[in-house]
Amino acid sequence: MKTALPQFVLAGTILCVITLAAMGATGFTTQVSPSSQTNATEPYIAIDRSDGTVWVAWQASGTHVARSDDGGRTFVQTPIDDLFGRDLGDVDIAVGGPSPCIVATMGCTPGTRRVYVSSLERTPLPLQARLAFTDNRGASWTVNSLAAINQNLIDRPWLAVDPSPANADQDSVYIAYHNFTDSEIYVASSHMGGQVGTFTTTVASLGNVVSPSFPAIDSFCNTVPSGIEVDPETHQIYVQWVTADPVANTTEGCNITMIQNFHKVWISRSDNGGLTWNAFPVYNGMLSENTSDIFAALAVDDSGVPGTPGNVYSVFADNKLGPSVFDIWFTHSGNKGVTWPPLVKVNSDKGTHFFPWIAAGSTGRVDFIWLNSPDYTPTDEEGSPWYVTFAQTTNGNTATPKFNQTSGSSSVIHVGGICVNGIFCTLNGGNRDLADSISTAIDRGGSAGLVWTDQGRVLHGPTNITYGCNTSQQTAIVGASSGLSCKGPAGP
Repeated sequence: MKTALPQFVLAGTILCVITLAAMGATGFTTQVSPSSQTNATEPYIAIDRSDGTVWVAWQASGTHVARSDDGGRTFVQTPIDDLFGRDLGDVDIAVGGPSPCIVATMGCTPGTRRVYVSSLERTPLPLQARLAFTDNRGASWTVNSLAAINQNLIDRPWLAVDPSPANADQDSVYIAYHNFTDSEIYVASSHMGGQVGTFTTTVASLGNVVSPSFPAIDSFCNTVPSGIEVDPETHQIYVQWVTADPVANTTEGCNITMIQNFHKVWISRSDNGGLTWNAFPVYNGMLSENTSDIFAALAVDDSGVPGTPGNVYSVFADNKLGPSVFDIWFTHSGNKGVTWPPLVKVNSDKGTHFFPWIAAGSTGRVDFIWLNSPDYTPTDEEGSPWYVTFAQTTNGNTATPKFNQTSGSSSVIHVGGICVNGIFCTLNGGNRDLADSISTAIDRGGSAGLVWTDQGRVLHGPTNITYGCNTSQQTAIVGASSGLSCKGPAGP
């Protein structure tokens, strides 16, 4: 049963009404975005494991960020003020290293962690990558309006940060994206905390000595960039994308039209901070398969041993079992992305499954979130219901991982169809109310923080962002204290 407890939080000059929904012993959910905001979509989450602070970013006619100090029970809005005005959205968020100040200043609070938010710029140059960061828990933000620049414009920038243990100005910051022409996968790298003038860009999809051309040819003119992650023990960088093949790209539609089936998943690894890349195939499905509904997701677990690489994980929706049978499929690499065993199916229920995302903790431990409907062909006309599902494996690094699946949302979060053609949904009138992505992160107690776009049971109704702290599975971090789950620096 869902109970509503109104709580009032003063965020600067904005009074936000936040609803807390009880979920019994397995956690709770909270509305993150302000009730006055009716078009919030594509949330992304980062949790500061040093103190439990929860950060959520999303888009709603530009980028928005909120912070929770009490484990996700309430959120304070922390708007990014930009001289050039509101950006375009397409957000990602990550926690970096310790703030670079010893004494408190107007823009820096000692003892806190830097938080980064990437997005698409509106001005001064549209569709370039913007990076904002805060050293005082969102009270103010430093904005790098042109962190990554591409003359053919940028689409879907993803963010990864390798935190410095000493000073956030020494963080390595990576932004992965593709453009609207060749659509290859680019990575912009800064090893000075994302500051202005410190980014250099390389192309991750060009290949390597063994296969110098195949990934670039596969990827030319049509890719879906699908995440970037850093191994916490080796500092190697992994970037992932999905694509089709040269024939389909050139005969069925180019320039990210999403018309054809994207049946290939690629990954590229850099061992030198983004200077050069080695590309490897993760999966090559049949021509009838589609792995891009809409993003694949990527994670790297923590071996716990400095210099020892973790396992790399990939997950995506695919219709391997039938044209309209979209399930969640998973694989891993134990040798730094070089080889990948056959896919295994994650979900145990029937119906349609979209928008998977993952987060990895200790060796073999991976948390999942996705959207599911019991209908195989969900449509607006049928008012098909959609729910959020949470799942976990604790042996994801084996040939036969086992998955435990449970509910993530306490009720229906959307009714109708879900269009997975990205910005081209406007061409076929598809339902893109939820936009294209949701996400998950692991808190310091080893529990899962989940965020999704919530529309309730109203077809084409207003959308808001919901956060859930889910304690229904095992800890994703071996040795973590369960007493720190769903708990921030202010408690409870």
